[in-house]
Formats: sequence, C-alpha cells, structure tokens
Amino acid sequence: MNYANRLVENGVTIFLFHGVEDGVCTEVRNYTRKHIPKTDFCTYLEELKVCGTPVSMDDVVADRRGERPLPPYAFTITFDDGFENNLSVAAPVLAELGIPAMFYVTTDFIDSNRMSWIDRIEYVVEQVTSGRVVMPWGEQYFSNPAERVGLLKDIRHYAKKHPTSDLDAMASLVQEQLGFPETWSADHPLDRKLTWAQVSELAAGSSFSVGGHSHNHNILSFLDDTALENEIDVSLEMLREKGGIDITHYSYPEGLANCYDERVIAVLKSRGIVCAPNAIDGENLSDVDLFNLFRVTVV
Repeated sequence: MNYANRLVENGVTIFLFHGVEDGVCTEVRNYTRKHIPKTDFCTYLEELKVCGTPVSMDDVVADRRGERPLPPYAFTITFDDGFENNLSVAAPVLAELGIPAMFYVTTDFIDSNRMSWIDRIEYVVEQVTSGRVVMPWGEQYFSNPAERVGLLKDIRHYAKKHPTSDLDAMASLVQEQLGFPETWSADHPLDRKLTWAQVSELAAGSSFSVGGHSHNHNILSFLDDTALENEIDVSLEMLREKGGIDITHYSYPEGLANCYDERVIAVLKSRGIVCAPNAIDGENLSDVDLFNLFRVTVV
C-alpha cells in the first residue's frame, strides 16, 4: 500500500506503528502485521518523503495554537506501546531519512517487559501446534496454522464486542488449557520491550520524543475516577523518575471512540498534557482538536 495517498494538502496525517521487525520468522504470530518488515517500513517512509514533509508532534501542537503553520502535505510518525525494535530497528531508519518520531510507551510494559494480553495468547498459540480450548463462545479446536489464526481472529473479535472483559484472565486461561506455563514476559523479538535506559536514549535524541500510553494499557474510559487518575499519574511518575522525562504528549490505549472521553481528556489536561491522538482512522484538517487527532494505522 502507498500510504502517501493518505497525505492532505491543508492538514497533517499522523501514522501509527507498533513495531518493525527485521527477519523474524513465525508461523502464525504477527499475522496482523503489528510488526511490519523493515523493508516495508523503509519503503513507506521513502514514499512519504517524496510526497510530503515530516513534522513532529510538537510542530502539530504549534500549528494548532497558531504559532507556526505546518507545510503542505505534512505527516507525523508515531509508535505505541514501547517495543525494543522501535529503537534497534526503526530509529536508525528514521534518523537516516531525517524523519522525527514520537514514541508513546506503556510504563509497566517497560518496567517489567510485560506482554499485552493478546501477545500472551499469540505467544502460546505460536508454540502449541494443536489443541482445544473452551472459550466464552464455546469449544474451539485447532490442528493447523489456518485454524490457529482463526482462533486468534475469534479472540480479537470477542474482545472488541466485550471490551469490559478481563482480557488478561482470558490469556491466562488459554495458556492453562493448552498446558503452557502462565507467561507474562518474553524475550522474543516480537515481545521484547524497551528498557528505561533505552527510553531515555530515545528521548535524548534531537528528532525523537517520548510520550505516555498509560501504565497498564487499561482502556481509560472504562476506569472509575480513582483508577483513571492512578493509571495516568503512575505512568507520568515513572517516566519522570525512571526515564528522566517530563512529558506533555499522550496517546489513548486502544484509541477507539469508546476508549476515551471528556473525563479522560480533563484528567490529562490537568496533568499538563497538551496533545493526545486516538487510533481512529483519518487525516487531520485545521479544525481537529489536539485531544481528538486521528491516526492512520500502518500494517
């Protein structure tokens, strides 16, 4: 896909990545292309630079405040979660091409190299080639790669329809039923997160910035007031104390329309956050609010 087609003359297109892999071979994991190949990453960026001008999230804020207008066909590169390959694989490509980027990190992922609920499930389904699990919607058997991918798709579909479900509990149940030890952390290239030293290294770069992406990757709008404030405050405190960074940028976990609201925005603003993009597909014209910026997810 040529993502340069998503650029707009009088606005900014913000692209959302998660990871960039360099020669990782898996049978069923990463079927969603959450981690795109390095060759594709290079191609996408080169095509964007031919047609547009890279800008930082600080440039986007300055434009919305009337301080400094953006160039035509502006675009911004962002990453969510905090995968180690953001630094080891993606950052050198970005630096070589002179493209700034924002890295929104989930602080508990960094602090304990923790896996998300779906990565925990993918991790075991990659290694268990056949089996049976009892899910909320019924029994499901798998004995080949297509059926394993089908299971993962069904799990994602269920999670989207039941967003208040305890998804980590579901991941633990899948691991248990498949006779796999409960796993929360792994050093696989698709699971390895940045360390605090690496987060600080990214933030120290002249063209890179670090923002918050919650502490536990909880959906912020689903939390009560106390839990919401704690989720945000802990992430800000850890970035300050362990990463040496006082941040003003944030992104919403999951980022869909029901994943944040005015209550969430109010708490972020009260903590000094000036901008927070979502994960809803779209480009940003001049009238889009800084706390409702759209992003184009790259796969």
